[in-house]
Amino acid sequence: MRRITLALLVILTTAVQAQTFIKVYTKGSTEPLIINTADIDSITFERDAEKGTIKNPFTVAELLQACNNLGANEFLGDGATVYARGIITRVTEMNTQYGNATYYIADKRNSKEEFCVYRGRLLNQAWVKTGDELSMGDTVTVCGKVKNFNGKTLEFDNNNYLVELRKYQPSYEERNAVFRLEMPRLKEGDNQLLLVHTATLNDLTGETGINYSTEWDTSIHAQRWSCYQLYGSLLDKNTDRTQTGYPNDPFLPMTYQFAADPYVRSGYDHGHICPSADRLASVESNEQTFYMTNMQPQTHSLNAGIWSRMETQVRSWAASSYVDTLYVVKGGTIDKEDQIYDYLGSDANQIPVPKYFFMAMLAKQSTGGYTAIGLWVEHIAEYSSKTPIGNFAVNIRELEQKTGIDFFPNLPDAIEESVETLPLSNLKNVWGL
Repeated sequence: MRRITLALLVILTTAVQAQTFIKVYTKGSTEPLIINTADIDSITFERDAEKGTIKNPFTVAELLQACNNLGANEFLGDGATVYARGIITRVTEMNTQYGNATYYIADKRNSKEEFCVYRGRLLNQAWVKTGDELSMGDTVTVCGKVKNFNGKTLEFDNNNYLVELRKYQPSYEERNAVFRLEMPRLKEGDNQLLLVHTATLNDLTGETGINYSTEWDTSIHAQRWSCYQLYGSLLDKNTDRTQTGYPNDPFLPMTYQFAADPYVRSGYDHGHICPSADRLASVESNEQTFYMTNMQPQTHSLNAGIWSRMETQVRSWAASSYVDTLYVVKGGTIDKEDQIYDYLGSDANQIPVPKYFFMAMLAKQSTGGYTAIGLWVEHIAEYSSKTPIGNFAVNIRELEQKTGIDFFPNLPDAIEESVETLPLSNLKNVWGL
């Protein structure tokens, strides 16, 4: 016999040839569920579980709403235990000494409506041991008491814990980022991390996808390059520069994040590799360009001088009617000691100052063909504002020899060989230099 538990609106009964059937209309349904009463043992009616319980946890938006009128240091529900489910948007501390984690949750991965989870424990009230148990994108259900700390921060108070943890599963696009045309070949070794930054790419159209990717070397606390695409909708201007500092990258595991900003009072600029001005089509994509992982130390004269002029030239190429998509790789030299000018910071915050910076561009032309060019510039040098950008041009094969990086390996071999070895004089003509 069937035992049925229902939360229903309407039940109708119909008799057919000495059999009785029940038509059940559930909320939001236009088609009934038809059940023979002979198959039913019992029917139990249940109302929806109260919000904030383990059966019906708050969303973050609902929890924020419930906390609307909390005074300073007051507890929600006079200190009652509540449950809330959300996606981890950032992890601010994984304390292996005291075994707890502080992080923020929201209903969407890129939402600004966050709720703080302060010094919580893991599933089954387990302690944090390794520091990598939680990551951005994980879905969690938190159990604990909620308060308005000092009237400034709505948070789950300490001693909260998880009753659910679903680890983040990268999207198809993220898993296949290494096959995109802008992606260089990753350096071999255990110290390399590929950080794939996904975002809303255009606030007007709602386009989402990969904003830019970065290869991060954990052994020297530095990025090797950032790579990204430029095309029509990404060149729209829907926002202004959104700088609110230079935050740690939430896509970077907590273990490798900076305890302090080594650029402060160093004499070097935070040199954008994927520039803010290349990501003005959405607020989120622009904010991500300020992550510390997208920076390399640059003198102000380079950053505001020839490097800025090169960035402007790249956008000009991308906006040309002859170009369908521009695939871009930029970075500085960090792998050879004779290509490192200096170091800044100390210990865990020490990072190399590149002696040279580079750009590699692959253009998919409107006609369907491909062409590529490189730019190579010495860091500590003075350049006139009138120095032609063509003075820094090299073909991709030469740039690969200088950097040790294999650019555009996802092109078919014949096309890669052709675009990477074009003589410099031909390149300058093709690229208008």
